[in-house]
Amino acid sequence: MITMSITEERKIPKWKIDEVAELEEKIRNSSTVMIADIQGFPTDKLHEIRKKLRGKAEIRVTKNTLFLIAAKRAGVDVSKIENYITGSNAFIFSNDNPFAISIFLSKFKLKRYPMPGDKADEEVVIPAGDTGMTAGPILSTFGKLKVQTKVQDGKVHVVKDTVIAKPGDPIPPEAAPILQKLGIMPVYVKLKLKAAYHEGLIIPVSELEINLDQYSSMVAEASRNSLALGVEIAYPVPEVLKLTIGKAHLRALALAGEAGFLTPDTANAVLSRAVAKAYALVSAISGKVDLGVEVPKAQPVQEEKKEEKKEEEEKKGPSDEEIAGGLSSLFG
Repeated sequence: MITMSITEERKIPKWKIDEVAELEEKIRNSSTVMIADIQGFPTDKLHEIRKKLRGKAEIRVTKNTLFLIAAKRAGVDVSKIENYITGSNAFIFSNDNPFAISIFLSKFKLKRYPMPGDKADEEVVIPAGDTGMTAGPILSTFGKLKVQTKVQDGKVHVVKDTVIAKPGDPIPPEAAPILQKLGIMPVYVKLKLKAAYHEGLIIPVSELEINLDQYSSMVAEASRNSLALGVEIAYPVPEVLKLTIGKAHLRALALAGEAGFLTPDTANAVLSRAVAKAYALVSAISGKVDLGVEVPKAQPVQEEKKEEKKEEEEKKGPSDEEIAGGLSSLFG
């Protein structure tokens, strides 16, 4: 249990008291507090993240004990978060949605120079041209990396672009000084989030990481299903009714053609169907009775294909363009 009596406060350095007061204020004024692991995280990269988050969130590095004291004073149930407050941490204060911050942090790639044991996050290429390095022992290092070089005006020149590691491959340790000299940083750095505390709810990092492509696919599928349902039940909005009326019109024409109901709109379908049936009948009895009529064999097949095509078009439902037009109306 974390407590701080008046007597104890008198013995505590003023900077700690001020720190707790500032943290308490930040926690009270933030709907979201995120906890990130910064163990071994480059300080300069943390500064870059601070700049990226400016206006959206504030990052604060402080002692775990001071943060927990401030959190308790701010009314936070520390039992929900204290399991995450271990090791070296940075605390992100914001009024944005925690998922939005998580996605924002995952979008930009910070890079650093390789250290022993690192694997490449991208293809590592030693580019052709003047390296700016003085010819000497470094030539043997290039040789180990199988990079073809030549000496010109006392400087090492790389003859052609050479790949020394592909994504996922270990980066040769001897390549480190060359990569630093050339300004090549093939290792990505990502701030490791532990959890978010949002309006009394603790959200572990496993639930903060969202696959945007998967969600986009799910939303698109929901859109298609919603519009199809709207068309099926004739949901009374203009975009949906436009599709519903079109579908009803096709079905009405098909029914009229089947029933032989003759109107200017159905005449072509009725007569074509009648002709097709007549030819079919003639074809069926032609071997028994000579009617003196030549049956065009391709005609029934063509008519049948047209009917099948019309039925398939009716079954297909709305197109992608119609879906895009109807979605906004369907959901207001």
